[in-house]
Amino acid sequence: MTSFKTSLSPLMLGLMVSVALPAYAQESTDASTDAAADPVFEEVVSETVEAAEEVADVTEVAVEEVEAAADDAPTLEEIAASDDNLEMRDDEEGEPDTMVMLSDVLFGFGDATLQPEAIATLSSIAPSLAELGAFTLNGHTDSVGDEAFNVALGERRAAAVRDWLVSEGGLSADGITVNGVGEADPIVPNRAEDGTDLPENRAQNRRVEFVVPDEG
Repeated sequence: MTSFKTSLSPLMLGLMVSVALPAYAQESTDASTDAAADPVFEEVVSETVEAAEEVADVTEVAVEEVEAAADDAPTLEEIAASDDNLEMRDDEEGEPDTMVMLSDVLFGFGDATLQPEAIATLSSIAPSLAELGAFTLNGHTDSVGDEAFNVALGERRAAAVRDWLVSEGGLSADGITVNGVGEADPIVPNRAEDGTDLPENRAQNRRVEFVVPDEG
């Protein structure tokens, strides 16, 4: 971690000396006095340096506390492992990066009203989600229906999750981004190659995903 002490102390010192020196110089009746050798001036400088170092030390401690709290925040994997209605989805490199909540648990078919089971799950994970900070909710659907309708439905479902987390879970709306994806990003094919409908696959594609922005 980069220390704030080395970066803040010179700045604070410069500002405080620039205020103290003119005030002292104005009171001096001997223009030829060597300020650098004057004991009063030296005392002012010494006190200014000490004050600047104290401010820098306090700032550094505060930064360390914030970073420690961030390190203690749960991961999406840990949150997903806490409830059977949640699972992790891997990225293209095989690394888990997205928490998935199936829409069959969240909503009725074609609907964006939270089901009791979904509310129970959100209630259990809300405290952990609050520690994540900012995250995104992506609403997905299967391929049944018009594409534009599905995008809007996905957004309404993601918004329903956000609204509950804000109104009942105590989270801040400022930290939650909502997107409607619709049918554009299926986990599995909605139909077989011969056109046969695959209801179990469609159920997997109806979901809301929780994604934490990549800080790297």
